[in-house]
Amino acid sequence: MEVHHHPEVEKKGFKEYLLEGLMIFLAVLMGFIAENIREGITEHKRAAEFAKSYYGDIKKDTLLLHQALRFSVHKIAAIDSMITMLHQPETLRTDTMMYAKGLVATTVLPFEPTTGSYEQIKSAGAIRDFKEKMVDLMNEYDLQARKVVRREEITQKFITDQFIPYILDEINLEVSYDLMTTGKITHDVGRNWKPAWQKKYLNLVVLVKISTLRSVQEYKKQLAVADKVLAELKKEYDLE
Repeated sequence: MEVHHHPEVEKKGFKEYLLEGLMIFLAVLMGFIAENIREGITEHKRAAEFAKSYYGDIKKDTLLLHQALRFSVHKIAAIDSMITMLHQPETLRTDTMMYAKGLVATTVLPFEPTTGSYEQIKSAGAIRDFKEKMVDLMNEYDLQARKVVRREEITQKFITDQFIPYILDEINLEVSYDLMTTGKITHDVGRNWKPAWQKKYLNLVVLVKISTLRSVQEYKKQLAVADKVLAELKKEYDLE
């Protein structure tokens, strides 16, 4: 009977096994590194796109904040004029000026922050694509914006719930409408203010001024944070 012999397989040495294992490890490691690099590039690209959009939102906000500041300065000046006139004898006051300044005092121009990009960044989970410093600034800006809105809500509520109801019995709103539409008074002013009513009216005007000054402080804080956000975005993503 013919006997078949199996061919002998050359046994590998320890070094060869070690080399093969090392090659496999390096291949896996390089694949892992390459994948991380690709993910990093993708994340940075996505963050750059969000950063550009967020940058635009903050720029819009700064314009709105400066507008709110200008109006607040105008409003405070009008209130100061009212306070001065209320301290004068009634015969020295100008009806047109009193109504015109009072109209400004009860007007509000609320700041509405642009939150679209920030909310999209959070909902898309892209907040992790930004560096810690940028995330901290985003959160700081959002928190300060909420303070601004809250401060304005307090002022609006005071004017709506206390200031306007108090003056309705003594002020002819048709006169205010005249000033808003034509700039000339065509209706009866009907002014016959009693000292007690006038004293409370003066206090209400002063409270509106104080509340407006508080809003001004919050506007300035918001602008300061906005400057930091814009500077960091420019630095990190080479914007503008």
